[in-house]
Amino acid sequence: MIHEERRIHALDGARAFATALVVLLHGLLSFLETPIGWAIKDHSTHLAADFVVWVGRAFLMPVFFLLSGMVSRRIVLRGGLRGFARERAVRVLAPLLAALVPVSAAMNALWDHGRALEGRAAVGNQVPALRASELPVTLAHLWFLYYLLLLSTLAAVLPRRPLRWPLVLPGLAIVPVSLVLLAAGKLQLDTPLSFLVEPSIAAYFVVFFVWGWLLDPEGLEVYAQKLPWLLGLALVLLASLVPALVASTAEGAPARAPAWALVTSAAFSCVSVAVFLGTSGRLVTRERPLVRRLADASYFTYVTHLPLVVLLQIAASRLAWPGPLKYAGVVTITGAVCLGSFVLLRAARRASRRSAGLAPRSADRA
Repeated sequence: MIHEERRIHALDGARAFATALVVLLHGLLSFLETPIGWAIKDHSTHLAADFVVWVGRAFLMPVFFLLSGMVSRRIVLRGGLRGFARERAVRVLAPLLAALVPVSAAMNALWDHGRALEGRAAVGNQVPALRASELPVTLAHLWFLYYLLLLSTLAAVLPRRPLRWPLVLPGLAIVPVSLVLLAAGKLQLDTPLSFLVEPSIAAYFVVFFVWGWLLDPEGLEVYAQKLPWLLGLALVLLASLVPALVASTAEGAPARAPAWALVTSAAFSCVSVAVFLGTSGRLVTRERPLVRRLADASYFTYVTHLPLVVLLQIAASRLAWPGPLKYAGVVTITGAVCLGSFVLLRAARRASRRSAGLAPRSADRA
């Protein structure tokens, strides 16, 4: 999603690693012990999968909104608000409109098939949807693009200069994130499913979009330098949350989590975001062709991966294989197909432009 001439290697790493983690976490959802209404529940479930998914959800989508905020400010600085509006229309609105019906149709069909195998109700009875005649249209994982369009309007009012002290941003973010979780009474917010924007979820991700907007990419080096301290703090916060997590899964658990746990969960999410950014900065300090390729394919992979993940999960659920082997197959095949498709499509686009006598666009170089 970045077209600027000078590549920020740590930013490439963050985009690549975040997208890879999305695929890895979605691949785990059929192996959860906790019932979440997923398309299929594999016979090989384990509580470790629940824990990993909970930890990943604490920081992964916040990272996506943070990176979007960081990139958004750079686009505004380069092309102004008018250029930013054009970029959002081409890079976010158009893919959302193009993918919405096909992805929705695929996900609804997969959900209905998985539920039929398990004797559950059809997806249309469970998920808020727009309907045109008899065609239900649901957001699925494209809710990210939907909310990103809304948050992008903040570009008109946010300052153009980054904050000079990157380490202040995680601490500042804890306060509004805590308020949102305290209002919701949940350790984590649910995934938005409705086309009606949910104020609490929008407010939650606004915090991270603004964090990214105020964070200069060079500020990633600060998180990399402080990574041992940030990682230690994140582990302490996570350890302190374990009793609350266990209590929330117990039969007859109260609807609201304790206030201390909600604030601690908010702090864990914010510190974990900084840990992720610092880790990306530590691991990617120079040009790495594979990381760059994965970063370039990150947007395409996010939009296209989930139907394939669910299809493979349903197929794998019928196999009498060990759970880890089935999981490895799901994520490996998904990653290979998404990356391979992106490479082929980009090569075809470049060949088409060359045959037309046109120079490669910046988007092709990104």
